Amino acid sequence: MLRLILVAAVIVTIYLIAFRARAAQAAVSSRDSNHELKHDGRTRTYQIHLPPNYDGKTPLPIVINMHGGGGNANAHRKQTQMDVASDRDGFIVAYPEGTAGLGHFYTWNAGLCCGYSVKWKIDDVGFISKMLDEIEQKYTVDTHRVYATGMSNGAMMAYRLACELPNRITAICGVATTLGVDGPAPTRPIPLLQIHGLKDPNAPFAGGIGPNAISKIKHRSVREVISWWCGVNHCAKEPVETKETTDYVFERYAPVAGVEGAPIELYMLKEGGHTWPGGVDVTPRLGTGKLIASFDADTVMWNFFKQFQLDPAAHEQPAK
Repeated sequence: MLRLILVAAVIVTIYLIAFRARAAQAAVSSRDSNHELKHDGRTRTYQIHLPPNYDGKTPLPIVINMHGGGGNANAHRKQTQMDVASDRDGFIVAYPEGTAGLGHFYTWNAGLCCGYSVKWKIDDVGFISKMLDEIEQKYTVDTHRVYATGMSNGAMMAYRLACELPNRITAICGVATTLGVDGPAPTRPIPLLQIHGLKDPNAPFAGGIGPNAISKIKHRSVREVISWWCGVNHCAKEPVETKETTDYVFERYAPVAGVEGAPIELYMLKEGGHTWPGGVDVTPRLGTGKLIASFDADTVMWNFFKQFQLDPAAHEQPAK
């Protein structure tokens, strides 16, 4: 009898462990979803990741994280590992996907770049705006804390969103990127974080055409971008703070005294290539340069983003 009781206890224990594992897996799966929407005659797609603290009642901030040119949402999600930061810090992540003429090599119409999306004048600003409308209907989102980032062409798209949707985008971060539009200048100052490798062979820090660039487009230098954005954010052209470590040189720009504006922060990774620092190197054979694993772009980015929220009055203004 005792043996039967022990066997039964073991079976019950195994069952409970398996049940809890399945429940845990189901919980993770329920926090990840794929979506489609119709825009401009096309079916567009995006993925959503919800953090464990999402309860459908408390509005949470959201980060729009866009893949680079020739990439896709799945690969970019793996590369950036932003789901981990989302779970830790409690924000929603949206991974939208660009458009492609062939295969799974998607691009964004970020103005100057890139490829298929620019050639066919794809309305990616309209798509992202409609995506936000849908996300805000399906999920409990803090509409005053909507942040945009991306890698390369995707980060160029974040810049364009800031220019054309300043009433919806709270702050932006560009990783391994530059500015691909000449305007319109945002109708309000928008906090900017830029993370760039000084040895980036695709989007050179000094501008121009990178030796490893797929799209042979001459880009602005990062210095030109910072200067342009200093005008937008009413910042002095010289940094108010600088710092140097083994991995990077940091500069912070601040609004001129007595003028309403927004800060700019720039991290220049000394040995960094065309990668997502702290992420996964998904292109080691493509000549994109060194990944700086000791610099956690997700954490640096979130610590920057979380300082800012959109003024309700600005949120009510129509986009320029």
